[in-house]
Amino acid sequence: MYPPGIGGKMPEKRKKGQHLTWENRQEIQLGLKNHLSFAAIADVIGCSPDTISKEIRKHRYFKERTKLAGNYNRVNDCKYKEKCKKRNLCNKKKGYHCRIQCKKCYKCMDLCDAYKPHSCPIEHKAPYVCNACEKSSTCRYGKYLYNANCAHHEYLETLKSSREGIDITKAELIELDELISPLIKMGQPIAHIYENHKEEIPCSMRTVYEYIDKCYLSARNIDMHRTVRYKKRTKQEKTPKVSSRKKLGHRHNDFLKYIEENPGTRIVQMDTVEGVKGGKLLQTFLWPENNLMLAFLIDSKEMSNTVRVIDYIEETIGIEEFKELFPIILTDNGSEFADPEKFEKGINGEKRTRLYYCEARHSEQKGELEKNHEYIRYVLPKKTSFDELTQEKVQLMVNHINSTSRPKFNGETPINKALKSFDKNAMEKLGLEIILPDEIHLKPDLLM
Repeated sequence: MYPPGIGGKMPEKRKKGQHLTWENRQEIQLGLKNHLSFAAIADVIGCSPDTISKEIRKHRYFKERTKLAGNYNRVNDCKYKEKCKKRNLCNKKKGYHCRIQCKKCYKCMDLCDAYKPHSCPIEHKAPYVCNACEKSSTCRYGKYLYNANCAHHEYLETLKSSREGIDITKAELIELDELISPLIKMGQPIAHIYENHKEEIPCSMRTVYEYIDKCYLSARNIDMHRTVRYKKRTKQEKTPKVSSRKKLGHRHNDFLKYIEENPGTRIVQMDTVEGVKGGKLLQTFLWPENNLMLAFLIDSKEMSNTVRVIDYIEETIGIEEFKELFPIILTDNGSEFADPEKFEKGINGEKRTRLYYCEARHSEQKGELEKNHEYIRYVLPKKTSFDELTQEKVQLMVNHINSTSRPKFNGETPINKALKSFDKNAMEKLGLEIILPDEIHLKPDLLM
């Protein structure tokens, strides 16, 4: 662990052979800054000191010393500088001997055959970098530094490049092509070819199919009997579900209990509306007290997109107004809302709201929002793609919906009802406007 006052954080125990993460590299950088030994840093991360040593030496970078203006400011960094007594290397004039020792002259490094640049001993001994060196500010030599962001970026690039291309030499590929391609073009199945030339083929049958599909061989998919008739298999991505551990304190029973203890607390319902599967979506919000709705266009059903919308609203109206309008958010168990902490924590780390989940298959628990989605379907019928929409068009549709009279409010519109209790400036910042009654248009051609 870190010594008292340094502020390290003990992460979960790492599995043996696991790659270092960005958080691990941040711990290494912090440890170097605070003069910790490799063993102390290794204890925090949960690995061996040798792993820390290799990580630093592999991902450190060299920063050349600052080039000061003018030749006279150049630093003589020759390793023999202290013992050198050479004079008159420049040979300015015949018979003239310069009284200044060459090691004090800026031309020495260019003229002397014995010049060898001095290297800092830290290059070859722990900690191998100058991150916490006390002489760093005055040292004029080049520096080796370790930066967690640069190290992790370099690691990701190495990881990516190591998985590119094919695991076979050019000569082996040519030999494989000369063996397989003519037989495929004769109509022979790959299984037949592989069975009769197993010792000559340096890869698996599945790899042969991949080489053909990626055009590494002269044979093509069209040369095989059934390949082009089959649809390409697609892996079904597993969408993250709301963890039961993370739902503790966020279930619908907890929501009812909180409302009972804090009567009159404003509630906001949140959901998403899908156009066509795999396309863009709408993230919607509704206040049941007045049926005022917001809608934002998002690229995909990923949690990063839905959190980004919440961050945008906070940034637009400010944290205090956000707390006033969004004290409680009630949503469903969709993967796009899987981590309540990401929604509850503000941009600056301050708690901005409370997130609760409806019970599974009980959409009626946020029935006002589900019912209000009917108005969206008037303008955007089911199976309509949202990919060509813009946020401006979505906002126009929302303003028409919010300006439509509701029988449940005795003919009053959601936006007029909201103006009685909501901050007008906040509503304007969110793009909410009143549409005149006779101009309300709830047909698909509204967005044409």
